[in-house]
Amino acid sequence: MGNVKLNGYLTSIIHKEGVKKQFKFEAKLLKQNGTKDPLNEKRFTKAKGLIHRYPDRVVLTITNQCFVYCNFCFRKHNWEEFEGFDLNEAENYIRNHPSIREVLISGGDPLTLSNRELENILKRIKDIPNIKIIRIGSRVLTAFPQRIDEKLINILRKYLPLWFAIHINHPDEITELFKTKARMLIETGITIVSQTVLLKEINDNSHTLEELFCKLVEIGIKPYYLFGCDQAEANEDYRVSIDKALRIMEDLRFRISGLCMPVFAFDLPEGGGKVVLEPDRIIKRVKNRYIFRNFEGRKIPYEDV
Repeated sequence: MGNVKLNGYLTSIIHKEGVKKQFKFEAKLLKQNGTKDPLNEKRFTKAKGLIHRYPDRVVLTITNQCFVYCNFCFRKHNWEEFEGFDLNEAENYIRNHPSIREVLISGGDPLTLSNRELENILKRIKDIPNIKIIRIGSRVLTAFPQRIDEKLINILRKYLPLWFAIHINHPDEITELFKTKARMLIETGITIVSQTVLLKEINDNSHTLEELFCKLVEIGIKPYYLFGCDQAEANEDYRVSIDKALRIMEDLRFRISGLCMPVFAFDLPEGGGKVVLEPDRIIKRVKNRYIFRNFEGRKIPYEDV
């Protein structure tokens, strides 16, 4: 992959430190070690573009196109080797597996599709009786917020309840246009949650993440996941140790409310799935008696039932 092309919106904010480090392409990245398919998604692909890893939900990778290509993407292999998406296959598979109740529409970025293409997918999925929740995973608010307009809003409101999982990593990505378009979605009845990747020398400190998560909540967006950077090809320069991640989470627990706190998780290799981690609060246990460490670091005894 050569130089990363940026749209006009990203060009206007690329000078910000928290933005440019995510997309500045360097040839050395291609020479680093890593796994081509770190989540082993190919193993769990059950129809063309449908990944079924967890019992009650599936991911639809409907495109390999994005508004911008992140250096630390875990689906880099899809950029040039995308095997496509078949809506008929996906619909048949979901209908034949009634335990599936949730669909995450992903990619690439689903909002790179035309309104007509996106609505066709939404309608077909919404019409499946066992589907109760539809999520759209997108970077649109941070990469091309102009895509959110009245025409799109009028389509999306037909398929409520609808969840948006937005990708955002740094407070520098929150602009006035970001806020305006986020509020358009929220006022339509769409719930927005955020997903953030913990990135070395970009957001791997509690001050940056505190600012990010609190600003999101002020807008009406719930911080959902803080992900450890996956073991994908060329991701080594971005990865943060689990020890440091847990120290950051400990500090955040002391500084901000539960509303502002995401869950820290990372994906195990070989398709092992997500693991959620929290700093250990139990110092000692004897039968039903515990000693806990509270958010201030104090040791406090507790007698259970």
